[in-house]
Amino acid sequence: MPYYAKAATVGNSKALRLDSALFREHPEFAVGEFAVSVIAPGCLLVQATTERGDDETDPVFDAFVSFLEHQMAQRPDLISAVTRADRREADEIVHGVPFDPDADLGADFTLPEPRRAARSRGRSKRPTSK
Repeated sequence: MPYYAKAATVGNSKALRLDSALFREHPEFAVGEFAVSVIAPGCLLVQATTERGDDETDPVFDAFVSFLEHQMAQRPDLISAVTRADRREADEIVHGVPFDPDADLGADFTLPEPRRAARSRGRSKRPTSK
C-alpha cells in the first residue's frame, strides 16, 4: 500500500508530513530516529534506527532481504525450487561479467555448504495462513 507525504517546514528545517495510516500500520515509524538514504533520483529509503551499531550494512540490500523475508512468511505457497532452466537463465544474465574466483572476500566471509534437496515424487501443498 503506498503512503503519501507532503513537503512541510518545521521550525528552520524541512520535513515530510506523512499519512497517519502509515503510523497506525507501522508503529515503528511513529517515534525514534531514522536513517534516510537516497537510493535513486527521487527515491528515499527510510529505516528506523536500532541499537545494533552495524554501520557497514547496505540499506538497499537490507531492505530487499527484509522484503523477501516478509513475502516468504506471508506467501509460502509462492516459494519454489530453483530449476535447471532458472540456472541457465542466471548464467545467461551474468555471461561476460568479469570475476576473479581467487578474489579475497575478507576474513569474515564463508561460503555456505551446498545442500542437497530431498527428492520427492509429489509436491505437497503448504497450508497458507491468512
